[in-house]
Amino acid sequence: MSLFVKIYDRSSYFLNNLKSLLNNFYRPLQTKAFFSFFIILNIFLWSFSYYIYNNVTQDRLILHYNIDIGIDSIGDKHDVFLIPFVSLFLIFINTIFLLFFFKKKIFDFRFIFYFNSIFLLITQIFLFLSILTIYLINFR
Repeated sequence: MSLFVKIYDRSSYFLNNLKSLLNNFYRPLQTKAFFSFFIILNIFLWSFSYYIYNNVTQDRLILHYNIDIGIDSIGDKHDVFLIPFVSLFLIFINTIFLLFFFKKKIFDFRFIFYFNSIFLLITQIFLFLSILTIYLINFR
């Protein structure tokens, strides 16, 4: 066989296995609910960051304010997009991690799933609060 035929066969085999794995992974209702909620929160983070980016009149943006010291982090106005990017990266890493355990057929997968999903939910909430504080610091 030629090299391109082998590459095509292996890639189609890999994609079919991945499709089957994702189909089985997203079949339960709680998985669909958690990940759709995470994606909705991430879309909201991106839109809120875009709103901040468009409405800032300066080139610089106050990114962090400390009560004891005062302003301790100033950056460009495009640095506000780092927070939703971190959120998207964490969703991606969490999905890869859960798919790994799902494929290994760990007997206590539900515990691992709920533990990671609750951790990701708490992280998403804190990332939303950080975007909210950036908004409050720069516009109030």
